[in-house]
Amino acid sequence: MEKTIYELFDELDPKQKASFIDARLAWASNGALCGEITLRLCRPMSDNS
Repeated sequence: MEKTIYELFDELDPKQKASFIDARLAWASNGALCGEITLRLCRPMSDNS
């Protein structure tokens, strides 16, 4: 059975988690957050897609 994103995140060490979160925040601050919210609200998909 495939692992969920949550399970995979839990397997990261603290430095890897910090790096991941930092990258996501950098991505979001460049305006992509608005597009992601629109995508998720207007065209929701399951985690398996």
